[in-house]
Amino acid sequence: MISIRKLLCIITFPVVVFFIQEWHIDADDTWQLDENAIELSDAEEIELGKRVNEYIRHQFYLHNDPELSKELNDITQRLTAVSDRKTLLFTCDIIQSYSINAFSAPGGHIYVTDSLLKFAETEDEIAGVIGHEIAHASLRHVSKLYREFMGILSQRDKGIDSAATLLFFSCHLEEFEQEADTAGVLYAHKAGFNPNGLPDFLERHLNLLIRNGVFGFLRFGSYTTISSRISHLREYILSLMIQE
Repeated sequence: MISIRKLLCIITFPVVVFFIQEWHIDADDTWQLDENAIELSDAEEIELGKRVNEYIRHQFYLHNDPELSKELNDITQRLTAVSDRKTLLFTCDIIQSYSINAFSAPGGHIYVTDSLLKFAETEDEIAGVIGHEIAHASLRHVSKLYREFMGILSQRDKGIDSAATLLFFSCHLEEFEQEADTAGVLYAHKAGFNPNGLPDFLERHLNLLIRNGVFGFLRFGSYTTISSRISHLREYILSLMIQE
């Protein structure tokens, strides 16, 4: 996707950052994040996700197809059952967009675009993508960023700006994407899907980006990052097969 890695940075984290910043500055009496905590508590993460979900629902058009939504959420529940956070209530919503994209918010909220669903060729590919997003929540990636981000906020009087914030996020994205890739593929495998669904999807989408000349104006690093993710996934899946 302009890599899932890029879009995760562009869409998901800035939304979460927006809410954390606003509540840090002007928290109400009913709920606020504990800036002294090492990580978000489960209750804080769920509440943050609820508010982010409300924001997203106001910013995007949701695709209304009850049958398709049921199929997606059935896949989501199969993956959740083998994830590292089985007690978290995961939901999957469809966003109307020309972008081939998927992203997640804290608290188990997953979003896929209708263009992604049209592009996907198999249920295994969709399961791989959703598994990747479940992994971000299961591995508490947003929560892990929380303490360091609060440190950045505390430095704002010293000239730390949004550019520094984005640089901070970019330092973590590659690590988190590889973790989510590996865990998501493992979830898909345990749930009875073909684990090659995610790398197959990424490979076809990478080829589409190349054909459309996207990497003519994107940094070459974006291409190499996606290629590296695909290679890592193929090697990991091979190791899974050998272990059986």
